[in-house]
Amino acid sequence: MSTTGTKRTKLSVRISSYVASDKPLRKLAGDLSKRAQSALNEANTLTLERIEITLERLPKKLDGLKCVHLSDIHHSPLTDLKHIERAVKFANRLKPDIVLLTGDYVSHDSDYIAPVAETLAKLRSPMGTFACLGNHDHWTDAGLVTELFRGEGITMLVNEGLRLGNADGSSFWLGGVDDHMVGQTDVAAALKGSYPDEVKILLAHNPVIFRQAVKQRVDLTLSGHTHGGQVKLRDKEKRIIRRRKLSSGLHERKSAQIYITRGIGTVVLPVRYQCPPEISLLTLRTA
Repeated sequence: MSTTGTKRTKLSVRISSYVASDKPLRKLAGDLSKRAQSALNEANTLTLERIEITLERLPKKLDGLKCVHLSDIHHSPLTDLKHIERAVKFANRLKPDIVLLTGDYVSHDSDYIAPVAETLAKLRSPMGTFACLGNHDHWTDAGLVTELFRGEGITMLVNEGLRLGNADGSSFWLGGVDDHMVGQTDVAAALKGSYPDEVKILLAHNPVIFRQAVKQRVDLTLSGHTHGGQVKLRDKEKRIIRRRKLSSGLHERKSAQIYITRGIGTVVLPVRYQCPPEISLLTLRTA
């Protein structure tokens, strides 16, 4: 008997023995368990994204304006109030000039609206807190969300806008649109009253609104909705698989820009993977 044949036999025996055992299944289960635990843990974390955004029409006296942008809070059985309270405390420590919220504050049941309104009312900034509605707010109770938020001192912009500024006379237009998925968006109404050449910022839950915003000469659109994908899978070369277009981050088209946050909460499952919850600190700069 040749030694080569013996080696082959032993190797085949070892392979057959390994496959027949439960080791492969245990390893697979272990890998899945680790990823599942990691995804559950990540959903309860908070990350800070610091972004500088240059706006050509921003008045020089507003250079350095700090905006905290929060979205997709999703208070529900999947996102508890403690997680939201941590985000509010974190945001306040950043000492922003203004706080901007872009929708989906609740999911599942209207009982979650009052607690999240009370919690978000603790956000602090000299200019105040401004918000727009998202699709989950409509699917829960958009009327109650609007009423309770306004009752807590949060300015809910529903296809409307207003001029904001400093005591020195420098100002900008801030508009907010209703949600696209329920067919309630009216960008023109949100900009009604603005001057043609003043800098315009638009709160729009769904980033699909960006095309309309570009046509209406909006300088900066702030959105959420995508959760940044919520779960991101990567191949061996670290490229994101099935990445959605305009899923997160800063994007530019012509003279307009959009920033899309990954948001705070979760939907469907209480998990995030390679896509942690985000608090955005946007610093606006003049050209």
